[in-house]
Amino acid sequence: MKVYMILFKETVTDDEIADYTNKLEESGGRLKYDYSPLMKAMAAWIPDDCIQSFSRDPIVESMEPDGIATTQG
Repeated sequence: MKVYMILFKETVTDDEIADYTNKLEESGGRLKYDYSPLMKAMAAWIPDDCIQSFSRDPIVESMEPDGIATTQG
């Protein structure tokens, strides 16, 4: 199971995000971090066999594996 960053569409309601989170947990996933109210996004552990179905949910704008971002300057 890997951690993914999930960005939701701007038009998504809080109730729709709550339903998505419930489906995620029922599938064996787990919320790592909720970025609201800053943005409609979350980080979550998603079971490998559920990645495609959760990424294709109509409320999802994008979903990418979580990683460490670095800058050089």
